[in-house]
Parts: sequence; C-alpha cells; structure tokens
Amino acid sequence: MTWLIFSYVSLFAYIPDEIYVSRGSDETKFAKGLPIVVDEVENTQPVFGAQRVGAAADSDGVLLCRLFDLIPVKQVVVHDADRQMVTAAGTNIGIYLKNSGVLVVECGSFTDQSGALISPAAYRIRSGDIIRSVDGEAVASKEDLIRAVEESGGRQLVLQIARGSDTIDVAVTPEVASDGTNKLGLWVRDDIAGIGTLTFVTEDQDYGALGHGVSDIDTGELIQIDTGSIYETKITGISKGKRGTPGEVTGLIQFRSSAYLGTIGENGENGIYGKLEQLPDALECVEELPVGYKQEITQGSAQIICSVEGERKAYEIEIESVDYHPREVNKGIRYRVVDEQLLEATGGIIQGMSGSPIIQNGRLVGAVTHVFVDDPTRGYGIFAECMLEEL
Repeated sequence: MTWLIFSYVSLFAYIPDEIYVSRGSDETKFAKGLPIVVDEVENTQPVFGAQRVGAAADSDGVLLCRLFDLIPVKQVVVHDADRQMVTAAGTNIGIYLKNSGVLVVECGSFTDQSGALISPAAYRIRSGDIIRSVDGEAVASKEDLIRAVEESGGRQLVLQIARGSDTIDVAVTPEVASDGTNKLGLWVRDDIAGIGTLTFVTEDQDYGALGHGVSDIDTGELIQIDTGSIYETKITGISKGKRGTPGEVTGLIQFRSSAYLGTIGENGENGIYGKLEQLPDALECVEELPVGYKQEITQGSAQIICSVEGERKAYEIEIESVDYHPREVNKGIRYRVVDEQLLEATGGIIQGMSGSPIIQNGRLVGAVTHVFVDDPTRGYGIFAECMLEEL
C-alpha cells in the first residue's frame, strides 16, 4: 500500500501543472515512457490533487492524465501559443545596475572623539535595508546620504527604509567621529557591475539574460533597480572551476557610447530583461531559432552557446534530467559538460556563463544558471519558456 501511494505521488510530481504547446498541436511528451493515457477534458471538476484546474483563466484547455487508462492522476492546464522565434545569443555582456535608493551592506562602528567605539545605527538599521529618503528628501546615491548625515549637525534623522516588502521610518541620531564628521556607522552601496551572458533577443529587440536575478554579493538580496545598462565586454581571463571552488570569467566592461547595448528594465528571479538599442557585433548574421517547450526537452545530447574563449561557440553537453517542479525555477534542467575543448578552457561551468543558451534539436530550450560546487562539469538551467514569460 505504501509503495502504491509513493508511486502515485511520484507520477503526480513527474507530470507538469501546465504546459505551452504550439497552436493547433497536441503535444503530450511529458508522459513518454509512462503507462499514462492523456485525453482532453472539459474544464469542470478537478481530479484528486489537481489544484491548478480552473485557476488559469487564460488556459486553452485541460488534459486529463490516467494511469493505465483507469486511475486519474492529474489534470494539466494547456496554453495554446504561437511558437516564438528568437536569436540565441551567447555573447558576454557587461552589466551595470543602479540601486533604487542606497543599499545597507553592513551596520558597523567607528571611533568617536573620546576614543570610544560606537555604532549609532545598530539594532535600528539592518543589512539588506534600502534607504530611500532622509527627512523626506530622496536619497539616490551614497553621496546624497553622506551629505544629509553631515549636514544634520548631530540632530536626529528619520530614514525611510524599504525592508523586504515593507516600508518603515527609522529614527537615528548621527554621532561625531574622531575626524570631526557626523556618521551613522553604515557601509552602503548604490550600484553594482559584473559580467554575464546574453541569452536571447526577440525580433522586437527585447532581450533576456543570466537566467537568474542579480543579488548583492554581501547581503544576498535581489537588487531593486532604479536604472541599468548593458555593454559589450572584453574577456581578459578565465579562472578554471575546480571541485569546491567555482571558477569565473574576468573581463573589461567598456563603459563608452560605442559599446552601449541597451537598458535594463527588470531584475527578477528569472533574469534581467530590457531593450536593445544596438545588436552585439557577434549576432549580426546569426539566424533565429524556435523556442522549445519544457515537455520537448529530452535526456541526451544538447549544446550551450557562450563566448568565454573570446568568440561565440557551441559546446556539447548531455542533459541528464528534466524537473517539471524544481524547488527553484531556474533549476529545471540538469546537465553535464562533455565538450573537451570547454573542459580544457574552463573546467566546466564558471561564473560569467550564466545565461548561456541551451540548444537541443535546433530549438532554444533553456539557459545556464548554476554550477554544482562539488563538480564544475555539472550544472543547472532554467526553461526558456520561464524566461520568456517575463517579457
């Protein structure tokens, strides 16, 4: 009995909650290899456990999955869609993000004029807080905050703080440091720069990159952006990945008008998104590819496209498994690097390759997102359809 329940739950988890299919087709490959019969049903009462049915108002149909054509297992919401064509990029980009406010990295301390170590903001302001204003005046940069604190003359200030989904007011009084300036004892940051990989570009010049959000290196918080830009970048070195030590790509971001590619409009869990104003030189003659849906991904041969060796190339990987219900949305595809040239150059997947397109059977099916820390030859990827949902 326990085995039967376990098998039923396993089947339920194996089958996706919802799928996209090409308009007019009937794709049920998610049931391949299983004793499952799939039929279209009326969107009425859900079978056991099918909580999604009826919840998706924009669905075009519902599929009923039955074990041995007898036992109802799950209903799958189907979205009928025109298959999108995109340019699979794989080119390195320089990323510049300006915080929406000033991010608190750490609450520290300093020496006052008596020689005592003090921390005026301790227990009031936390790492990860975003300072939006001081006494009602907007704060857009570190310089704005320093100026407001210095001009306070030591009087109490009211800081408007974004803390998670909440906005709160915090009163704090600056103290005079040993150098005679007023301070709060905060380490703050107002921008961030790094290197990643452009994943795709649509015919409307919308793009997606990275496959995961940009988080602050110290706080781990997803950066709330005010403005952002992407630039062409030149790779200057590679640190190979080793067991227990992720490698990385190092490069030079060219902050000049001729290297400017476009804006960043969103920094979300599934990547960064925006609009290109000019196409990277390496993509000028690249043909568009159709987007592949998650149920079309199979175990076996695939390629990733990246530019870690200085030019855009495709490298061989093996897709080991596909998880329709990953705990993290950007870990739906698990793969292993088998390309000897890439293994020799990087040791596998390294930082800076996030966003590299994953191609299978001539379709863009996903993007590189994470590497196994204990095995740099293996990594995770996000489904392409999940990234495109954000556009």
